[in-house]
Amino acid sequence: MKRDFPMLEVCLLLDSLFACRPVIRLCKHNRWAYIITFKEGSLPAVWQEYQALKTLSPKDVLVVEREGCRQTFRWVNDIDFDGLTVNAFECLEETAKEAKLFVWLTGLPVTAANVAELSGRGGRKRWKIENEGFNTQKNGGYELEHAYSTDAKAMKNFYLLLQIGHLISQLMEKGSLLRKRIRETLGSLRTFSQRLWAALTEILFDLDRLRAILGTRIQIRFDTS
Repeated sequence: MKRDFPMLEVCLLLDSLFACRPVIRLCKHNRWAYIITFKEGSLPAVWQEYQALKTLSPKDVLVVEREGCRQTFRWVNDIDFDGLTVNAFECLEETAKEAKLFVWLTGLPVTAANVAELSGRGGRKRWKIENEGFNTQKNGGYELEHAYSTDAKAMKNFYLLLQIGHLISQLMEKGSLLRKRIRETLGSLRTFSQRLWAALTEILFDLDRLRAILGTRIQIRFDTS
């Protein structure tokens, strides 16, 4: 990816399995930002160092009160990790029912001005991607599995087609082009998807008509209403 898109700004959101020296070194080499879920068992020495340095930095704390929720952010910059420098930050989220602690490693500098955004729009977005992306593709009819082919090329082609299908589905569900019309004529997006699937499997496309459609420029806007 670095070779094909050398100027592309990237921020990798990774789970704790990727909290290791080779991954962090690769990110630094490619000048990629990263936010990695940090658990005590992932890097015990770094975890202990973070806990020790955190007590020495009592001012590096930010408390945010929201309706029914209290978030306490803490952070430590410039932690040594086998010759590499990493930063760590956490969010303790407390409600009337429970308290949850989220901790991350990052190469981005952490301050009081950005720690809440790094947590809410960075680290915690990984779960949103996993829940609304991978889980949908696994359990939402796309048939994504860990091992779905012994042919590497076929596996790649299948996954690319799966991504295209999921993209089209999201445009239909969230886009402004057909969302209202589909509900008016077919009643639901599920019915539309079933009809579309049947059409794709049973109807032979007219290539001239398809080329004319593809030559028409359209715009689809996400509808958040």
